[in-house]
Parts: sequence; structure tokens; C-alpha cells
Amino acid sequence: MLEYWKDEDYIIEKKKVMPVSIRAFDKIDCVEELMKEKSVCVSFSNDYVAKFTEKGAYLVLDYGKELCGGIRIITRLTQGETKFRITFGESLSECYSSIGEKNATNDHSPRDFVADISNMSDLTLGQTGFRFVRIELLTKDVVWVKNIFAVSTLPVFEKEGYIKTSDEELNKIIDTAAYTLKLNFQNGYIWDGIKRDRLVWCGDLHQEIVNSVYLYGANKNVTNSLSFLRSETPADTWMNNIPSYSAWWVINLCDYCKMTGDTTYFENNKDYAEAIMKNFDASILDDGTIYFQLSAGQMDFFLDWPTCGKSDAVIGTAAIIMVAAKSYLQMEDNENCRAIIQKLKPYLDKPCEFKQIRAFQILAGRNVDGDALFLEKGGADGFSTFMAYYILTADAMAGGKNMLSILKEYFGAMLSRGATSFWEDFHMDWLEGSGRIDEIPKEGQKDIHGDYGAFCYEGFRHSLCHGWASGVLSFIVEYMLGLKLVDGGASYEITPHMMGVEELEAKIPVKDGWLSVKITDGKVESKIEK
Repeated sequence: MLEYWKDEDYIIEKKKVMPVSIRAFDKIDCVEELMKEKSVCVSFSNDYVAKFTEKGAYLVLDYGKELCGGIRIITRLTQGETKFRITFGESLSECYSSIGEKNATNDHSPRDFVADISNMSDLTLGQTGFRFVRIELLTKDVVWVKNIFAVSTLPVFEKEGYIKTSDEELNKIIDTAAYTLKLNFQNGYIWDGIKRDRLVWCGDLHQEIVNSVYLYGANKNVTNSLSFLRSETPADTWMNNIPSYSAWWVINLCDYCKMTGDTTYFENNKDYAEAIMKNFDASILDDGTIYFQLSAGQMDFFLDWPTCGKSDAVIGTAAIIMVAAKSYLQMEDNENCRAIIQKLKPYLDKPCEFKQIRAFQILAGRNVDGDALFLEKGGADGFSTFMAYYILTADAMAGGKNMLSILKEYFGAMLSRGATSFWEDFHMDWLEGSGRIDEIPKEGQKDIHGDYGAFCYEGFRHSLCHGWASGVLSFIVEYMLGLKLVDGGASYEITPHMMGVEELEAKIPVKDGWLSVKITDGKVESKIEK
């Protein structure tokens, strides 16, 4: 079953997904009927249906992978008033949780609610991120159910690229990153998360934009998102109420337009970008002191949550403003940008504690021996899904040698715990004593979903599908493949660093067709195909 919803700028595919297993059930006769393909229409027949026999009857369905959407329940017969409690979960343990338990929540998209079920009905219920669903009968009368399948919503693109290698573990990481990104392209925008954070966060958007160009080429989801943020934010305020996110907006604009050759979109928005950079210039004293006159609060100096409120956050904020200034200067000369870079240059040499801060110092222009050792110390310790792309890229710029082993250590660890999409956050120390997201924790075992997380994403509020976690794909394209894409593919460079991988093949959508690349035994073959 496929349905398509077409809007002016996007097409959404609604696809039927059958459960791959029934994880648990009680007081249900013929429950196996729900695993069988059958017509998706209400009928009078009592054949091939499951029977919820009494109050408290329940089952837990596993759809095999992270989905964005809901479930469709087709009933044959109900007797009297019928109510189901429906609880979705990105992990198996989350679908057993109640609101408030280990920070379980209905924020942004209700995932735990009671639904009225009608006699001979066909109902689609829920719109969230999930893999599992628990359905419990709350009323006393018998219910016959014909179907309970998931309805997945995914975007349809005119072009869809890929990258694959001779390393199967790396391929799984690439495919999971691409799927994570695609799930978050919803309703013509780029969300940050499909369960929670169904918003356009400007800082979080950068990796999603760059990845989207490599996978889908120029696309309206990007420009819709950037234009939406601009329309919501007057030039004399900060994007998402965070100064550094205004810097991210400039970076997003410049990177997207440079990569796709969309000069019209840049010209239509450069006045806004220039106003942002003028505000930054006015906020920085000649000695480099930063004072944001437009705001005052903890989020004034913000690169990411782990460094928020720490002295490193000031260095990180200065670095991201410098990156924005340099990005804009690649598109067009600007005196505010040149002044910003000069005033903030001392921040490049300041000592820091966190890997992501050092990474942004390098991205902003730092060039000091020993930085690769700093970034690679402890392998993937100190990584986060938001910052992994930037740390890996900075490590490569600093001459690092262990990026492949580190990214496989980090992203492979999530896969080893049952991930089918990459998470809002993950730390290597979560592995000790924890189980998989597709298993109920055993006695004495940590719940890797419900027992971890921090800041605004503690416990089950933690999203297990976040678009910012897809950036590893861009690192592989930009470093392993070594692709530098300019003007929508009108010009490009390929300087591969295979890091021990023997073969690589990629197909990247560009303005005039496809850029096809194949690397075997160090030999590079590339061409533009119409």
C-alpha cells in the first residue's frame, strides 16, 4: 500500500509497514493473524482476525526499524464502548513506560494516549517516531481486529544518491546515517527529530543541509527551512534566541548556495546575512571581548549542551562566528566579516577542555602541532552525535590518522545496541552494563534509553532519531571520497583518503545530472552523467 501526498514543494510517501514480530501478548486469541498480509478493508467476516478477549488484553508489536508516522487499526467488531491505550516507543522499554516514568513524555508528538475504537472502523492513529507499539484494551468488551500495521511517512525526491564501500560495517553506518536524515525530511522542512524536536533548529540544520546536497542535490526542504527561520526572526534578534545560531544561519546559507550554485537564493538573502554579521561585529570589542547587546542569558555563549555554561563555550561561540565570517567571505567581500575575524583571532590559541571546542578552533583557522593527538585521545570518548562530524573533519585537517577506526567505534557502538537510526546523543561510557534498545533490560542491567541522556533530553525524552546525527555521511564524502563540490557540480575536485578501505563507489546528484565516482586500488574514475 502506497499513498502520495503532493504539495507545491514536496511529495510525501505513505507506506504500509507490517510488524516483523510480536514481542509480547496476553489475553488475545489468534494473535498470529496480525502478522499476515490481508486486504486493508473492513469486512463482515470473522475469519483471519485477532480477538482481544477481555479488559487488560495487550500486545507489543515490533516493526523492525525506526519509522515516522503512526499505526492503522482495522476492526471487524466491537461490543459496547471500546478504548485502546496506545504507547509508541523508539525502544522496547519506552513503549512499556508511562508519562513521567524515566522522563517519558508526550512533548512535540503524543506517543502515549487513549483512543476510541469504533465498530467496523479503519483508523490511523499517532504521528511520531517509533519502532515499537504497545496496545492495551482498557474496556471490558471483546474486540475483533483485522489489521494493525504501521503507516510510514517519507519524502520522495527526484534524485537520490548513494555511497558504498568494500567495508560492510562502514556501509551500514552510511546507510543508517542516510536513513536518519531522510526520516527528518517531513512536510517540506527539515526537522531535528521525528519524536521530539519537530522543529527547525538552525545550528542543528547544518549537517542535514550538507548531507542533503550529497544525497538529493538542491532541494526545497533546505530553502523552505532557511526561509522559515528568516521569517520567524527579525534581523535585530538572534536565530532560535541563540546568538551562535544566527552564525549557523549564515554558514547554512553560504554552504548550500556554494555547493548547489543557487546564486539567486543567495542574492535574495544576502542582505539578511549581512545584517547578522553587522550585529556580530557590533557585539565584539576591539580586544575580542564579546558582549551580545541584543540578549542576555545562559544561551548567549552556546556551541552545544555539554559545553553550555562553561568557559569553553565562549571560545566555541567565538570560533563559530569566525567560521560564519569566513564562509560569507567565500561568497562576497564584507568589511564586518573581515573585522570579526581580526578581532576574534586570539580565541584560536586559547586552551580548552572539550574536543568539539578544539575542533571549531581548527575549523576557524587554528593550525598548531599536536591538535590531532588532542582530538584522538581516548578514541571516541568525548564525541557526541551533534559534534562527531566537526571533530572528525578537524582531526583530518590536523593530520589525524585514526578517523576511520574512531567513527566505526562510535557509530558502530550505537548499531551494536540495536540502533536503526542515529540518536540525539550517545557517549561511549553508556555501553558498560547496558543492553540493546530492542530488548527489555535484564535485572541489574542499565537501560541505554531510559537511564541515560542529559540536559533537555534525559531518559525516554531522548530522541533515537535526530537529523544532526547523520553528519558522518558528509565526513565520508568529503574526506574518504575527498569530494569538493562547487556550483552544483559545474566544477569539482576529488582527492580521496581511503584510510585502508579498498573500494568506494558513489553517485552524487548534481545540477546537470549525476556525478559518478569509482575508486579501486587507488585509481579514481569520475564523470558527470546526464
